Amino acid sequence: MLERYDGKRIRIITEGGEVFTGIPEALPSGYGLVEFDCAEESLQIDDTVIFRSDIRMIENLGEGNATLPEPALLEDRMGSLLEGPFRIIDLLPGQVPADTPGQYFAVERYFLQPERIRPLRRRFAEILLRLNCYYSMTVSFDSCQNWELNPDPETFAARVETLSGNSFLRVLYESGRAMIDLEHDDTYMTVYDPESILQFRLEELSEAEGLFMWTPPQEH
Repeated sequence: MLERYDGKRIRIITEGGEVFTGIPEALPSGYGLVEFDCAEESLQIDDTVIFRSDIRMIENLGEGNATLPEPALLEDRMGSLLEGPFRIIDLLPGQVPADTPGQYFAVERYFLQPERIRPLRRRFAEILLRLNCYYSMTVSFDSCQNWELNPDPETFAARVETLSGNSFLRVLYESGRAMIDLEHDDTYMTVYDPESILQFRLEELSEAEGLFMWTPPQEH
C-alpha cells in the first residue's frame, strides 16, 4: 500500500532507472483511473505522478532530526567497533574446532546454495527488522558510501535476501555505538555491541528464528 509513504521523505527508483526524491502525496487507484485511465495507486512528487507498477524501489530517507554523526567521527566509531569484541548470530551454536572429524566446509557449501542462503538471509533481515521496532537503524549496502535511516521493511528484506558479491550489509544503531555486519557469502551475522545495547533483544530474536548467538575467541 503506497499510502504508507504519504508525507514521508523518500527516494523512488523507477523501472526505467529514473530517481525521484521528496515528500510524496499518496493517490488512490480511483484517482489514477479518473485522471490517467490507469487503475493503480500512485505517488506524486512535485508535478510527477509515479504508478505502482513503474516503481522498482522505494527508500525511506527518514523523518528529519535523526541523523548520523559527521563522516570522520562515524569512521572512527566504526573502526573502534571493528577492533573491539564481537559476537556471532549463526546456524551453529558455537565455533567448529579446527580438528573436528565432521565436514564443516561441505555443510557450509550446502547452506550457501541459492535455494538455502536466501531463506537464511530472510531470517536475518527479519531479526533486524524486529530489532528496528526498539532501535532506530541506519543501513548501508555499498561499503558505507551511502546510508539510509529506517528503510522500508519490504525493500530492506528484499535487498538483504539478494545480497551479491558486490555488496555487504552494515547496520548501525545508536549513532554508531553498535553495529551488525552481513557479508553475502557468510551464513552468520557479526555483532559489534561493546556496551551490550542490543544483546538482550538479539538473543531473544535469534532464538525465535532458530538461530544461535555466541561469542568466539577474541584476539587481545
